Formats: sequence, C-alpha cells, structure tokens
Amino acid sequence: MKLRMPLLLFAFLPVAVWAQSVSIPQLTPWPQDRTAAISLTFDDGTPTHLSTVGPILKKHHLNGTFYVVTGGGTWSSRFEDWRRLAAEGNEIGSHSVHHPCLLPQFRPNSADYTPEMMRAEAGDSAREIAARLGIQRGLTFAYPCATMTFGPPAEQARNEVLYLGDAAEFYFAARGDNGGLPVTPMEMNPLSVHGLGRVVGLDYPHLLALMEPAMRNHEWGVYIFHGVGGDGLSTSVEAFENLAAHLEQHRDLWCATFGDVFRYIQERKGLEIRLKESDSRHVQFELNWPLDAKTFDLPLTLKWQAPDDWTAYQCETDGHPRVSTKSLDPKAVLVDIPPQTKVLRFEAK
Repeated sequence: MKLRMPLLLFAFLPVAVWAQSVSIPQLTPWPQDRTAAISLTFDDGTPTHLSTVGPILKKHHLNGTFYVVTGGGTWSSRFEDWRRLAAEGNEIGSHSVHHPCLLPQFRPNSADYTPEMMRAEAGDSAREIAARLGIQRGLTFAYPCATMTFGPPAEQARNEVLYLGDAAEFYFAARGDNGGLPVTPMEMNPLSVHGLGRVVGLDYPHLLALMEPAMRNHEWGVYIFHGVGGDGLSTSVEAFENLAAHLEQHRDLWCATFGDVFRYIQERKGLEIRLKESDSRHVQFELNWPLDAKTFDLPLTLKWQAPDDWTAYQCETDGHPRVSTKSLDPKAVLVDIPPQTKVLRFEAK
C-alpha cells in the first residue's frame, strides 16, 4: 500500500497540473474588444432633435439618447415622432417634467422647490415615458442644467442627497455635468456620470478632439448636445454630421446609447466566472449574473485562450453552439455570450 500511493498520486498529477493551467475567460472592456465607447446624448427634447438629429443618426446607422421634458416642448405635440425615434433604436430618457434649474434666468427655478416637488419631477416624468413608449428595460435621467440639488442655499447640501435618492429610485443611471473628461468605467458614479465637455459652437475638429482621451485610455466618452442647427446652445449641422460620419467609419469605436453603455459596464463589473470542471478534452465554466435581468440585458464579450495542445474546438453556452471570432491576441478568441448564460463550455474537436 505504501508503494501504491505515490504511483496513484503521480497518475493524477498531469490532470491536476493541466487543470491549473486552464485560463479563465476575461471580459473585454467593450463589445468585441473595441477601443472605446462613445455616447451621443441630447437634452431638452427640442425640434431639431426630431427634424435634424434623428435623420442624421439614421443615415449613419447610429443611435443616440434623447432626454425629453415631458411637461412641455415637443413631447406631447410631436409624440409620434418620438415614438418613431425610439422604434429606430434610440433611447428616450427623462430630463424631468418642467426642467427646474438653479440658474437665475430659469423658470421654474429649482431654488423654490421642496423635496416633494422635485420627487414629482423625477417620478412623474419616468412614469410618463415608460407608459407611453412601453419601455420595460428601465430609464436613465439627465439632471436639468446638470444641477444635482435644489431649494434655498441653506438646504442644498441636504437636498442633494434627496435628489440622488429620487434618481436612484426611478432610474438605473443618471448623467450629471460636463466634467470635461471621459468616464473611467470602474470608477464612475452611476448617479452622476459626467460628459466630455461643452460642445456649443464647436467645429468638427474640436468635437473630434473631445473623444481622443477616451480612445487613448479605452474609456467612455459622453457627448452632451442641445440644439443642432438651431434651438439654442447649438452645434452646427455640418460639425455634427461630420462627427456622425466619423463614428460610422471607425468601427473600432462602440457608439451606443447612454443606457446600453452603462448596462455593459455594470454587467461586466458584476459577472462572476469560475471553472466548474475540465479535462484534456473539455473545459466548462459556471457564470453568475447578479443584476436585474429586466434592465441589464446586454450580451458580454469574453476573451479566452485555449490550451496550447488544442488545434480546434467548439464553444457552447447553455448547450447552444456559439461562434467565436479572432482576437488581436493570436492565441485568444472572442465569444459574445447572451445575458444570463449559466454555463460556458469549450470542447476540443
């Protein structure tokens, strides 16, 4: 018996060593391991969003996020146009009911607001948009004037906490101010995602320059537009269309709605992957998705490196074949996995 035990351990040693060498799939920062993410967002629900921006986005096969004011403007008077814009894949988010703002020239002015009034601004707008458009995936919010508080000065510190709480209750993410920098995904605050900086009056080269730090650092650039070719705080049609054409041509950039980029980031943060079982012919991983599947419903891209002695293999998710694509890393492949996938399996052919 004393002679057999070392032989038995030695017999299992190659399998154990091989299992330890199996690589765990890595989540790529962006779908299909793209360089960076870019979101085009538009505030106030102005006429040029419908007459100018929507057609330009459609022409260049892009989608944007439109933050509408449900108590006025074009929301009710041109609702069918907003419905059409949503049906084309654009995101419709909330910019409150009446656009209260702390800037002195605005009416209503949020310095006059009570917590109950501001809660109604956030909640009533969310219910209106979700009900009229039939949105089931959740909504995002943009603070009017990028101001995250309200009330008289002595109460604004306290009210900021209340306002953020209202945003968290009715929305799964919120866009804040023109921070002037790209968003670092692993450090972002879900209730105050910042933008790339002021775009009013910028020409195409200057609009393009705003996204360069995001591209360089593989981060998320959020453009904040108001009017395009009119409507105040305007960007020229020529500058915006050139930017849209650039995004269409550069497929290494993931241009997606604010909500979808946020979904990808949060799913990537939350997904847990662990090795379930393996031998020399197959490897199986177990996946756990902790977020609400109704809202966080995007596929994720995994990068995986097969064992050196595998010349060919196939991939399955929950028993369904998946197509893998080449990665920039010649030893790795990319696999898009559907949301809520439980089992990921690779098998040598």
